[in-house]
Amino acid sequence: MAARNERERLLTEALNNLAQVMANQGGGGGATMYHGLDRFQRNNPPTFKGGYDPEGAEAWLREIEKIFRVMECQDHQKVLFATHMLADEAEYWWENTRPRLEGAGGAVVPWGTFRQTFLEKYFPEDVKNRKEMEFLELKQGSMTVAEYAARFENLVRYFPHYQGEAGERSKCVKF
Repeated sequence: MAARNERERLLTEALNNLAQVMANQGGGGGATMYHGLDRFQRNNPPTFKGGYDPEGAEAWLREIEKIFRVMECQDHQKVLFATHMLADEAEYWWENTRPRLEGAGGAVVPWGTFRQTFLEKYFPEDVKNRKEMEFLELKQGSMTVAEYAARFENLVRYFPHYQGEAGERSKCVKF
């Protein structure tokens, strides 16, 4: 916890310094980034520590993306803000993965690339396949209609065939 607080203090200090330098040079990029991070943190984004927790990883990603939607974040900010919320094993994973994704030129990692790489690591294909099978085998049984509907909605997101408007009819038939 102390290391995390120290890291946040150092990041805040660095962003303040960058904002000051940018202001002195007549630019506003650093100040904008700092204010964006401040706004992001005011939304109480969750921390993700890594480990084997596929559903926790997916929930973390959904929460982070909800914040991005209301903030209308630019693509380059999303990776910076999200990775700021990684801790422990997940932070080490990102430190080791980032250079490979940035390449030799140090290119900015697009959000879609981060998202895909994150899910490959923390929500592997075998887990997704199990969720798809669970959905395909779902039956109401002794569940109430409300319980079944909740379970159905929770699992349908893992089955791409039912995504989008084209899948609505098929979704109704399966339900």
